[in-house]
Amino acid sequence: MQELIFQVEFLSDIVLPATSNTEGNITQLDFIAGSNFLGMAAKEYKEYENSFDVFHSGKLRFGDATILNNGKQTYKMPLSFFHKKSESEQVFNQLIEDFSKLDQLKQFRNGYITKDKEISFIEYNYSQKSAYNKENRRMFGYSAMRSGTTWQFTLKYDGITPNDLERVKTNLIGIKRLGKSKSAEYGEVKIFLVGENEEIQNSELKEEVVLYVKSRLSLVNEDGNPSYELKYLCEGLKEENIVYEKSQMRTATFTPYNGVRKTKDYERVCINKGSVIVLNNISKTQLDSLKNGVGSYLSEGFGELLINPSFLEANRFSFIESKKEKVKKDAVKLTDDTALFLQKRKNTKQEKLDLSNEVHNFIQEYKSLYSQKMNSQWGTIRSKCAGEEDIYESVKEYISHGIAEEKWKGSKATTLLEAIKRSKNPREFTKLLSMQMPKVKESQEEKKDEN
Repeated sequence: MQELIFQVEFLSDIVLPATSNTEGNITQLDFIAGSNFLGMAAKEYKEYENSFDVFHSGKLRFGDATILNNGKQTYKMPLSFFHKKSESEQVFNQLIEDFSKLDQLKQFRNGYITKDKEISFIEYNYSQKSAYNKENRRMFGYSAMRSGTTWQFTLKYDGITPNDLERVKTNLIGIKRLGKSKSAEYGEVKIFLVGENEEIQNSELKEEVVLYVKSRLSLVNEDGNPSYELKYLCEGLKEENIVYEKSQMRTATFTPYNGVRKTKDYERVCINKGSVIVLNNISKTQLDSLKNGVGSYLSEGFGELLINPSFLEANRFSFIESKKEKVKKDAVKLTDDTALFLQKRKNTKQEKLDLSNEVHNFIQEYKSLYSQKMNSQWGTIRSKCAGEEDIYESVKEYISHGIAEEKWKGSKATTLLEAIKRSKNPREFTKLLSMQMPKVKESQEEKKDEN
């Protein structure tokens, strides 16, 4: 299959819960599931030439996005990596190392590595929120992946018409919304196309083949039911072909939520990313089948394997720490959770103040230009701020067509669009401005009545 490589820049914090539960201790994903990108592309489902091929046939596959480490692609920590319980500097690879000679080993489970074994971790911001319910008075919190990071995912395709592929790219590229609480302060990202992927796997058929689970696997048995049994990785695989003593897996279940149908889908069981599976004496046909993806939900990024990846070849090594920007000598390094929380609050308040000043200055300079009563127009623009589209393009489309075009003719349209484009936070600027403009007009009318 051919591949397109996209990168995702976080313009705001992103909330991606690992479950669809709304209460309890909710764990967060440390990757962006391919289903998020499939959903973006499917917004124009009926406009495709062959919607079934694009979204249901497996001919187009939206891969998971993982964080970049200094511009390098990363991979979920392989579960075959262990360290001594009292120290974590030296890493032992179970695939090669004789563990019978070592005591008290502990498995690495968190973090991501590059092909050169440079390690990185996902950082989160925690925010406490209030649920306004006079009976329950509940509090809840969000752990959000921090803004400013860059992620990468692949789009694989084969047998898709050029027009449909172009429509997919158009629907993906630009400023989008993803994750939970998209209509509030979270979820704004910018997606752009970058190029081709780098090959790090060795697909040569060997007596013993190592499979690294790059994305989640959802296997099904001969009856079509979910299964954890590895013999269903490909046709003809038998128990004797699976080297269990060298394999390491973690499993999970989750229930995806379908935003179009407003309901949950059937529960899925899957083998998690980072799992390592070892097979022996398999055929070339079976190897080719594994390279093409295994199991169900391939369109959502499931079923992707790396065969004999280079980062699983060493028996003992040490991770390379990520290079970070040096802290200035006169700067204070915040490590305490309370200090980080207070710093976050200060930054948030400053951002809100800057945004308020930006809106205030615009109103003072151009309130005479928008003196005509346009409450319904501003109300429509405000409603568009809750959508996932590029707010600039969304507002431009609205004020340039239909009845609204007459209301916004002349410099009204160009002045507003230029202000949105200049703003550091276009969506929040537009939202606050559309709320304040009608109030300015009402205030002016009240003063006239008093006179």
